[in-house]
Amino acid sequence: MTTTTSSFKKNYRCVLFLQKFYTGGPFTVSSDGSFLVCACEDTIKIVDSSNGSIKSTIEGDSLKVTALTLSPEDKLLFTASHSKQIMVWDLSTLKCVRSWKGHEGPVMSMACDTSGGILATGGADRTADRRVLVWDVDKGGCTHYFKGHKGVVTSIMFHPDPHHLLLLVVFLHSACSELPALPDSVPADKKLPLESLKM
Repeated sequence: MTTTTSSFKKNYRCVLFLQKFYTGGPFTVSSDGSFLVCACEDTIKIVDSSNGSIKSTIEGDSLKVTALTLSPEDKLLFTASHSKQIMVWDLSTLKCVRSWKGHEGPVMSMACDTSGGILATGGADRTADRRVLVWDVDKGGCTHYFKGHKGVVTSIMFHPDPHHLLLLVVFLHSACSELPALPDSVPADKKLPLESLKM
């Protein structure tokens, strides 16, 4: 049996520059590659990837954006800032449809599962144990939390097996956390309260 391996190019040529507005920070690319979303201090820019022009600007909550991610079908944008507020934006209207707080420090990473209904957030909580929280976006409430990480959770993503999360913690420590099956409804005594929930 022969195996084939793909090799990446060693050198790349820049074919497009973004306008001179992006100074570094969180960004993500749409599922079809047609646009990208990047944080510019306290605002969010939606950029046409074919020509680098700004399609739309979303005004945040006046504090620097620390993390963002798109839902799988690019209908919703999830953002977080130094206010610790997690916000859900409808990209068809550019309006915030929901927001809540749950971390004690800034959210530094986030990922949405393939259904678009589950969001995982990793924080720089002030406690010794940095937490990863898993949210049911539609029903409201925290469904799971993981603690014990001794550094800031800088990157998070759902494993192809939806029962696992992949985490990257500072100092290059990585972990795979098991995510038990989500119940059909979150029992009231298991929910973390969502502050300032907007519907």
